[in-house]
Amino acid sequence: MPSNRFYPLPLKNLYRLSVSLGPDPSPEEVMGKLKLRSKRTASQYVKTLAWISKRVKGAATLDDFLQETASSLTEEFGLREALEALSRDMIPLTPSSLSSILRRNGVKVTNTEARAIISWLKQAGALKERRVPVLVLTLEDRVLEEIRGRGSVTYGTLRRVFGDEVRDVIVSLWRRGLISVPALDKHRDVLMGAGDLDRLPADLKGRIFATWQDRISGETYSELVIPARARIEARWSL
Repeated sequence: MPSNRFYPLPLKNLYRLSVSLGPDPSPEEVMGKLKLRSKRTASQYVKTLAWISKRVKGAATLDDFLQETASSLTEEFGLREALEALSRDMIPLTPSSLSSILRRNGVKVTNTEARAIISWLKQAGALKERRVPVLVLTLEDRVLEEIRGRGSVTYGTLRRVFGDEVRDVIVSLWRRGLISVPALDKHRDVLMGAGDLDRLPADLKGRIFATWQDRISGETYSELVIPARARIEARWSL
């Protein structure tokens, strides 16, 4: 997995740091200036500030810093073309959809970096979004649009919204390649062709399987139990 070059941190804080500490402060200096308790967050500020400082130089005011950041992002990542493509295909703007379209255009961006780009454009007032009407007639449609609207969501969140039957919907969408569920990927050979997710072979190993016994027949089975924290992500045919 590629490492992040920058993080979705408030631009006003990054501007404060650049003015008071310069482009290469230490984590300890950042912690003192922003009154942070987390050295991990301070290190993210250091890394992000170093990345931005190479692109935005000599901004006299916060407004200048915001606008120059937005302009630099737009040019470097080809955002105008990317956003036009998403709009044309009526795909909502999320970190996963933005990173997907940028990768298709030959620009490597992680979901975390895509989240930062979206956040910074909004902070600069350079991004406005329009709602896209989508007709959802089935539970599967509703679940898919919920995932696409969020970009990334936990299974537990979807289960609270849609109930226990969402498990079978998630597996169906995953089988069709419309969503990504890393927790299921390693068991693809078993799950892709399974007819009854509650009566899988009893000898399956893994944290997503639970063993139970039919009291009438005495047969032992495994059932699919997706962990509440399992990450569900939208996939786009871009």
